[in-house]
Amino acid sequence: MRSRARHDPDEVVRVRTPVASGTIADVGRRARNTRSGSVLGHVLVLVVVLGTTAGCTVSRQDPGQATAAVADALTQAGSAVETTRLTVRLLDDDRVTTPVADAAVLDQVRVLQESTTALTTLVPPDDVSSAQRDAGLVAVAGATREVVAARAWVAREAGGDLSEAGAVPLTASELEADLARAADDVGTALALAGGA
Repeated sequence: MRSRARHDPDEVVRVRTPVASGTIADVGRRARNTRSGSVLGHVLVLVVVLGTTAGCTVSRQDPGQATAAVADALTQAGSAVETTRLTVRLLDDDRVTTPVADAAVLDQVRVLQESTTALTTLVPPDDVSSAQRDAGLVAVAGATREVVAARAWVAREAGGDLSEAGAVPLTASELEADLARAADDVGTALALAGGA
């Protein structure tokens, strides 16, 4: 059996710590070198991070890529308008409930927001794709206005007090005609961008 030595709690235990050799000036010099090395490391990391993110902030696209991005955004917008038209028709025929119609139209508002974001963040590389983007922005804004009006119409159909609101079409057929015009405008902008 091993016996353990007990230390007296009042006894001071002296521990010898290693002392760096050299003068006080040597210690100060080592501290400066360590600090400047860490500052240099931080500067290097900052340069790498800024260099990497700078490439993300201004994306460079060729004209074909920009045109394709415009066409994609307009295709999504056209789909949102057509889905809204179908939803209005189904609600008018009592084939869906107003909560279902509202959820469906709200989804289309979100699709149009994504289309708008895609177009507004696009940096066109030339005048042609810039004109395509501008036409797309106008068409998507008009489509968004009509889809938002469709959502208000759905709310009125659910019993909302929107009869005095001038932006809300009175009938489903009037709303469908407005949505058809918006779809035509999106289609025209899509044709300008080379889409079908």
